[in-house]
Amino acid sequence: MKFKIIYLAVIFCLCFSCRKVDSQPKDFEIDAYKLSNTKIKMENHTGEVNKSTMFYGEKITLFYEDISGFKKKDSLVYPDMHIFVTGQKGDTVLIQKNLLDNKKGFIEEELNLRSNLTFAEPMKSGNSYIMHVNIIDKNSDAYYNVKKDFSIIENPMLNTKTDGLTYEILYLFSQTRNISIIDNKISPNESVYILLEGLEGYKVDADGKVDLEASISLTEANGRVINQNDNLFEKPVSARDLKDQLYASISLTEGEVKNPVTCVFKIKDKNSGHTFETSLDLIVE
Repeated sequence: MKFKIIYLAVIFCLCFSCRKVDSQPKDFEIDAYKLSNTKIKMENHTGEVNKSTMFYGEKITLFYEDISGFKKKDSLVYPDMHIFVTGQKGDTVLIQKNLLDNKKGFIEEELNLRSNLTFAEPMKSGNSYIMHVNIIDKNSDAYYNVKKDFSIIENPMLNTKTDGLTYEILYLFSQTRNISIIDNKISPNESVYILLEGLEGYKVDADGKVDLEASISLTEANGRVINQNDNLFEKPVSARDLKDQLYASISLTEGEVKNPVTCVFKIKDKNSGHTFETSLDLIVE
């Protein structure tokens, strides 16, 4: 199975509501002319958050609530949105223009803009970036610009040790929910994967193959082993595929378990002795 699931995505959305809230969250720099709103709200799959350090693969939604000040044309307003991400040195990592480039107008009193940003490729863990969101009025010179500094780290719930093997990206992904999991909560029968990309440090044979041994185990808090597989690789694998992406599946069926459930994933290169190990405690609910 090959996952091509976590890439940087900035997508505009429109929703309609009449919520009134106050105060802006911290760490947002706002430069506005004629346009204003009541609040920028930031959410991930766990709910509302207010932070500048993101986990790799985390998806954040920004809500620009009750934005107003657009010039009306036949009682409708015509906003547009540009979003781009830059590195700390000013290099452009991503750019998306004219996200609202359509001929449809909107009722200003019902307009609530939002944007989604997934903190993944081409961004990397261990780096810092700047997000820029530019909201403009197609019928006037009004604008509302937002800037926010942020950094990306590997999810700290993954406790990882390496000896000779190295990697670029490691994260926990729910195929069922189509999200990178940033907490430790999963459901019975949910399809969850530990995804590892950019693995290096192993010996490659003349056929371009790597001979690995790998295992994964799930153990309840009371010490009972729920599931264990000590032979994830039955034969040597392609070095090219191995570097691209490697995954291990985590699955728990219905039934009572003693939380937390500890998952341990181990890899060893048979020819060099180099190793990788990561573990995490899961709450099944």
